[in-house]
Amino acid sequence: MISRISYCGTDQKGKIVDIDGGIGAVENIRSLGLEIGDEVTVRSRQNGRGKIHVVKNGTEILIGHELSTKILVECVEQPKITLDKIKVGDAVKVVKMGAKGDIRYRLLDMGLVKGVKLKVVRVAPLGDPMEVFINGFYLSLRIEEAANIDVEIVKIHKGNGHSKKRWGLF
Repeated sequence: MISRISYCGTDQKGKIVDIDGGIGAVENIRSLGLEIGDEVTVRSRQNGRGKIHVVKNGTEILIGHELSTKILVECVEQPKITLDKIKVGDAVKVVKMGAKGDIRYRLLDMGLVKGVKLKVVRVAPLGDPMEVFINGFYLSLRIEEAANIDVEIVKIHKGNGHSKKRWGLF
């Protein structure tokens, strides 16, 4: 299963299969000592969108979150991830709805049920809310709502480095 290294959990192993970025991203990743074909293990991560500690051949490497989203790895096991951590353009399938109370029922009524596929379309300038495409319509979710939805990756979007969609200013 191909995933982004930023989606991998602690102590999860993977093999780097591609770099989804421009020349600058590729050079930055190579300057850290990472190449396509390297086997790495994610040791720890800092709160949510912080730096990720990766170990390659006993050497610990610290990678920023944005750069780590560009490293595509083939994981030994399916990463467990929530919807709030998914990058724009990636398609996922809902595994579990963890929301509670009235919000849970609203999300279920709008079609966010187990097994449904959705795609992250864009994220607001400050990171909240995010917009997803589900069942033929666009749905905006708060990040705290998306954090309660467990998903599995269906398809990783490989862009040309210019695919980040943000809401424009007026």
